[in-house]
Amino acid sequence: MADPFADRLRSELDATVAELARLASRRRLVEELLSMESVTLSSPPAAGKPRARRTARRSEPAAKRSRLPRGLTTGKIREFLGQQREPVHATGILAYLKQHDAVPRSAKPMATVQSNLQRLKETGEIENTGRNYWRLRSSETAQSSEGSESSQGSDASEAGVGPASPPVSGSAPPVVTSTTTFGSTPTADRPPRT
Repeated sequence: MADPFADRLRSELDATVAELARLASRRRLVEELLSMESVTLSSPPAAGKPRARRTARRSEPAAKRSRLPRGLTTGKIREFLGQQREPVHATGILAYLKQHDAVPRSAKPMATVQSNLQRLKETGEIENTGRNYWRLRSSETAQSSEGSESSQGSDASEAGVGPASPPVSGSAPPVVTSTTTFGSTPTADRPPRT
């Protein structure tokens, strides 16, 4: 009778050891999940995990991103391009902005820099030399474009469109004036609208 009793005790002991091993592995998994959850809540959420992002937003207090002063980015772009002899790629401009804490605070800072560069190009302050390389407009280029604008203005005034706008001077953006007057009556050469 001692043998069946010892066998039964050994089998119960083996079952208890197996259960302890299973519980220990389960405990390790729970601890890993808890540590990963605390890291997820304290760090920015990953792009591929929308649920983690939602829980992180709910649990963290709403922290506003501080905005940069208006015109800081474009001013730094002008400053940087003014120091360069050769055209600079947009990534070089972004790197300069990062060094001087003037990088746009958006989800896609390169897109914001590209938008600023395009706006500066439209005002005539900088030019794209191709393949996303940028430089300040030289005074010769600016003067030649002003000359062509003033000649176009004189052609417009000869055609009876309206007075020519004064040539743009310095680095100020051009002033656009309207050639239409609100409330005016139709001209004799055009039939009235019905």
